[in-house]
Amino acid sequence: KTSYPLWLLLLSRLLLSILLLVSTVHRSITLAFSSYPLSTHTMSNNVDNLTGAGDGKFHFAIDRGGTFTDVVCRLPNGQEVVFKLLSEDPQHYADAPTEGIRRLLDQHDTPVTGIDYSRGRPVRTDRIGSIRMGTTVATNALLERQGARMALLTTEGFGDLLEIGNQARPDIFDLSCKTPSLLY
Repeated sequence: KTSYPLWLLLLSRLLLSILLLVSTVHRSITLAFSSYPLSTHTMSNNVDNLTGAGDGKFHFAIDRGGTFTDVVCRLPNGQEVVFKLLSEDPQHYADAPTEGIRRLLDQHDTPVTGIDYSRGRPVRTDRIGSIRMGTTVATNALLERQGARMALLTTEGFGDLLEIGNQARPDIFDLSCKTPSLLY
């Protein structure tokens, strides 16, 4: 059984989440910035495999970037709503993904069910079918080598664990293989 470093597992999971959102979220880039009221945008059906179509629940796909958070939602009737909001706006909300979900539910669920989604109240989850979320913040920090300083403590003999990695290379017996530069 192969053992991978925790940071590598977390990074791969993060990248997988981002890839799942790309087909949906990239469409929101073309929309003009408007955080509220929400803008409605009909999209092609190539995201049907990500969320349920008209199943009576709200399905969210959220990409939190350094500046903007993109929120895509398939409404209970199958219509899709796409909008952006600032990732950081501490005067109005503490967390952009939660605020995006709250605004969407307030706009599209409160008129139907009468449920109160006011700020400061916990968001009821019984009307939510799925939430898929990815972020480029950590990936960008790694790629730009601008992350916070950190240390790796290991037991004796494992000091070169990050450099060795999992020994995955095209030719396992090539003694002169070229490795990519390290991200730390």
